[in-house]
Amino acid sequence: MKRTVLGLGLFLTVLISPLTMAQNPIAGHPDVRILIDISGSMKSSDPTNLRAPALELLVRLLPPGSKAGVWLFGDGVRTLMPHVVIDDAWRERAVASVRAIDNSGQRTNIPAAVEAALYDLNRLDPGYRTSVVLLTDGKVDVSSSAIANVNAARSMLEQRAPILGETGVPVHTIALSNDADWGFLRRLAESTRGLAEKAESADSLTRVFLQALEMVAPTARVPIEGGQFQIDAGVEQLTALIFSGNEERTKISLIDPDNRSLEADVNGNGVQWFSNEKFSLVTVDAPRPGLWRLVAPRSDENRITVVSDLSIDVDPLPNSLPLDTPAELGIRLLDRKGVISDKALIEAFSITLRILQPDGNSESIKVSERYEAPSNGEYRVAVPPFSSSGVHKLTVRVEALELVRELPMFVDVQASPEAARVVTKNDEALRTEGLPSWIYPLVSGLVGLSLLVWVARSIQERRRRQRIQRAKNNQDERDAPLVNMRLGDDSSIDS
Repeated sequence: MKRTVLGLGLFLTVLISPLTMAQNPIAGHPDVRILIDISGSMKSSDPTNLRAPALELLVRLLPPGSKAGVWLFGDGVRTLMPHVVIDDAWRERAVASVRAIDNSGQRTNIPAAVEAALYDLNRLDPGYRTSVVLLTDGKVDVSSSAIANVNAARSMLEQRAPILGETGVPVHTIALSNDADWGFLRRLAESTRGLAEKAESADSLTRVFLQALEMVAPTARVPIEGGQFQIDAGVEQLTALIFSGNEERTKISLIDPDNRSLEADVNGNGVQWFSNEKFSLVTVDAPRPGLWRLVAPRSDENRITVVSDLSIDVDPLPNSLPLDTPAELGIRLLDRKGVISDKALIEAFSITLRILQPDGNSESIKVSERYEAPSNGEYRVAVPPFSSSGVHKLTVRVEALELVRELPMFVDVQASPEAARVVTKNDEALRTEGLPSWIYPLVSGLVGLSLLVWVARSIQERRRRQRIQRAKNNQDERDAPLVNMRLGDDSSIDS
């Protein structure tokens, strides 16, 4: 074992070389299409426009080499940021553009927004993993007609969503406020193999957007334990995401292994800070190896991501799974040459899969102890069936000497498919105009009865016209010989 550890040390200190971009831990670069609701109801759902800093966090953390685009939708759809491979210039324009997020939309045309974002569905680049992130506080509202709204929502769920699921394009839905049509959004996510999440208030948007980012662009990170984190010699760059908390702005800093303090908003010497009212981001180039400290309000959302030559490559589970369904997870370690397949080197890494359930209980699988080091470098890990519904967090942890990496993933476990009853804005109006609760089902029944009466009358009218036409045809046939006789048609006389 000593010989193996020495080999690993050599691997970490000699073979690691600088990278120009973060290596994506799951095959294929992310391609993220972001849809933001700007309907008038957002005035009450998001009165201080916290959509802006949440979107800003997303665009700042998207890894280089990703594709991304941002669309705003209400009664129509407009492009906030073009869908391209992002670079620093795109990122700067996107950060400046978040100020354009308003509440000017008159309706909530979700189908049109999805269509606009997936304009290239028939020619998607196979080198990218395409995902849609949809934020709304409302319901499908494309017209003043309740029937048109119902048909638009049903068409989206029954026709468009299954195609997206088969194509491998998940739609991750975020419902802001309890007024959003949760049934529709959850079924849309399920049908496309995406994740549905509720943001109970605008204050929780940043957390939900961060989770969405981990769904579409999962990135390995270094764990923070007791306000400290370990940086190994193979790290070329670290990025710390630090949330400010609800209390008054407190002093935030990083303390390096030499006990030097990197103060917030002080840039230079390979250090760049960005701060707003919600969070701070600091990037440190060529960080010193050793134990670092984080001086900041305590938050489970704080995280340290790194750029290094070692990455975790995972065949992720589907974003949603039925209850009690067994699954399998593929785990590989990569260096700049590809999958690490040297058995002695693989055995030097301790690999653990931790499953955190919605109720807070957790289960750990010691992958490197339970499974023999694979000759092809790929562990195939049997994931036990999930026995409770809700969002489960799966974390792959890799350790060797001072090196520690974690890769989080999320799976929405569903007890049973929800039959989404389509709710329209017109329906909601009935409930908010002070009418008795029994009025709503009565009106719905009358609407259905009216449709039946209209259909029946249409059939009767069509049959009446058919009878008239048949009678006319019969009369023409009876009159035809007389006409022929008057014209002197001998054939008619002979017959």
